[in-house]
Amino acid sequence: MNSKIAAAVAGAAFIAAGAAFAVPADENGKGRSGRRGYDKAAVLEKYDTNKDGKLDDQERTAAREARRAEHLQRFDVDKDGTLSDSERETARAERRGRREGRIHGRNEARRAHMLEKFDANKDGKLDDSEREAMKAQHEAHRAEMMSRFDSDKDGKLDDSERGAMRNEMKDNRNRQ
Repeated sequence: MNSKIAAAVAGAAFIAAGAAFAVPADENGKGRSGRRGYDKAAVLEKYDTNKDGKLDDQERTAAREARRAEHLQRFDVDKDGTLSDSERETARAERRGRREGRIHGRNEARRAHMLEKFDANKDGKLDDSEREAMKAQHEAHRAEMMSRFDSDKDGKLDDSERGAMRNEMKDNRNRQ
């Protein structure tokens, strides 16, 4: 009996920890909000039963329960209604693999971009002078962003200034 309670608590904690609102995303694996696997508009459309534009406690609970059912269907191999230790480990391993793949993929893409841009001698690595050029370019870009978005000229970006910068960057990404 205790193992079933522990399994239920662990399952609920797993679901509440991050995957409560996952819905199908676009072809790049991202929802409209930009977060992988999360599409706020689709979540609201599916679970916002009173159509007030936000999820209340009951709607969030319904969304979590739906996600839990999907999770159980996917990983409960023996179909006993709970996840065994091995089934939970399979779910964790898949989540870890997805997270590491995203991080590794971003890092590799960034590294390739930096090499293409700053590896002047094309030896596949950045030497000290190439790293200095990269840092100088970064500082110049930072200074440009400060001059464009620091509207009160206090040397730092407040929330509204950061919001304006984010909106412009998002618009630029959407145009590409």
